[in-house]
Amino acid sequence: MSNSIKGLILYTQNDCPYCEIMKAKLKDWGYTWDEVNISYTPGSKDFMKSEGHRTVPQLYHFNKHVNKVDTANFTKEMLEEAIDPDQYSGGVESFR
Repeated sequence: MSNSIKGLILYTQNDCPYCEIMKAKLKDWGYTWDEVNISYTPGSKDFMKSEGHRTVPQLYHFNKHVNKVDTANFTKEMLEEAIDPDQYSGGVESFR
């Protein structure tokens, strides 16, 4: 089963074991995503820095940062809560 959620963007780089873990999780959960390799995509490193990120992978749903925990601890439930506004329990700061 594929969860074709529009707007999932995964920021990665080469030789990143955590990036591979995140991609495997998304694939296992049946999600599709667009990948932005910060080593090759102009402006992507600047975007990561402007958002305060120092590592990859970073997963976004449109302009909203989704994986706010360590990759190993990131769960399908966290993803689904983050991409479903009706289930979102956080504050308004994440709705840009």
